[in-house]
Amino acid sequence: MNFVYRLKQLILVSGDIICFGLAFFMSLALRQIALPSFESVAINIPLFIKLFAVWIIINFINGLYDLGRISGNHAYRRLIESCAISVLVSIIALYLTGNSLTPKTLLILSSVSGYGLAGLWRFWYSKITAYANLQTRIIFLGYNTEVQEIVELITKSPEKGYVVSAIFDPEQKIKPSDLPGINIYTSLTALRPAITTHKAHSVVSAPHLKEQPEIVRELYELLFWPVHLSDSSSLYETITGRVPPSTFSDGWFISNLSNLDQPSYNSFRRLIDYIAGITMGLIFITLGSIVALVIKLTSRGPVLYRQMRVGYRDEHFSIYKFRTMYALSTDGSAEMAGAEFAQKDDKRVTPFGRFLRRTRLDELPQFWNLLRGDITLIGPRPERPEIVAKLEAHMPYYPLRHLVKPGITGWAAINQHYTSTLAQAIQKLQYDLYYIKNRSLLLDISIMLRTINVVLRMMGQ
Repeated sequence: MNFVYRLKQLILVSGDIICFGLAFFMSLALRQIALPSFESVAINIPLFIKLFAVWIIINFINGLYDLGRISGNHAYRRLIESCAISVLVSIIALYLTGNSLTPKTLLILSSVSGYGLAGLWRFWYSKITAYANLQTRIIFLGYNTEVQEIVELITKSPEKGYVVSAIFDPEQKIKPSDLPGINIYTSLTALRPAITTHKAHSVVSAPHLKEQPEIVRELYELLFWPVHLSDSSSLYETITGRVPPSTFSDGWFISNLSNLDQPSYNSFRRLIDYIAGITMGLIFITLGSIVALVIKLTSRGPVLYRQMRVGYRDEHFSIYKFRTMYALSTDGSAEMAGAEFAQKDDKRVTPFGRFLRRTRLDELPQFWNLLRGDITLIGPRPERPEIVAKLEAHMPYYPLRHLVKPGITGWAAINQHYTSTLAQAIQKLQYDLYYIKNRSLLLDISIMLRTINVVLRMMGQ
């Protein structure tokens, strides 16, 4: 069912491309005060196709294709930001590649009018298409905390393309006042009529009900109906980007995490790690002395901080970072009573350290860990051995996140900033297991683009 969300994203991207193309022709016409000639179009269109591709990537980095953010003041602010960045990047790219575009007013006119049309396109899209069409109507069979969370998320985020048509609650767990506006049924005999009445596209069942023979028989009959059958665990993954805790079992992990050996994918990732490590190393050489000087001038303690972390298959390694906290103990750390989680607005962070964290510059020294192979560019963030031991005592499956190499950035890192409670640690594990299960080049690219957005917006923690 994730296909619906991707389809809506594709429609949104296609609309932007059409807007950019129309803006290009409008700008040529305005420049010539006449309809553009074939020669002028043929001369400029190859270059602008490349520029449009760059603009689409910038839009993606800036979150313009996150369907939860396509309307409202923040969305249009991001659109203006993307327009300014696109113009700047285009001018720099033209200069560096030696491409000539004379006059530059054609670029300015095309970008401003293109993003203006894109704003109008989004207004129409959010008001009509995003909410009226392309919605997957769901009937839930069974009710538990997992289904409850899914229903709440769907209700709060209709732009994701789902609508709850009805819930069948044969165990009668729902109070009438719990879910106003949603049809609640208790008898299975009404399931097929409800599918017809609500024109449902999908029946999503709670896994625990599949052990009941009458439920299994009803689901078997629905195999011959034009309706999609799935379980709440799969839908939970699609909507939240996390593995639901209800699936945590030896059997599930064996089925989903036992085949992680992907030679071509892993070799390509190692190549990217080398490139990223060399790039980070060059930036470290360029900025390292300036960062070190400011750290020394603003707080006492070492410039670089070395800390033990747990890596691939529980192997321990030393990670390197610029110090961002006050040195409160003899070893230069900020911990007086052993390892502890970082907190939001942590008072131990120095003013300059806060800047380093927001820009992720504090992680530049990890280029050495990348080149050594201790970590990879994308993966679960490595934790300290003391913290891992505490979490393993509460979560027996926590070591599963060590089935792959830890990363500088990752799926959990871009979706959840702080982990200061057990509940947050469980949620972080859910994100990590989702990534390990669904690792792919496309997911890695998505994580990298969203990480770039975090860095540019100084949203690092």
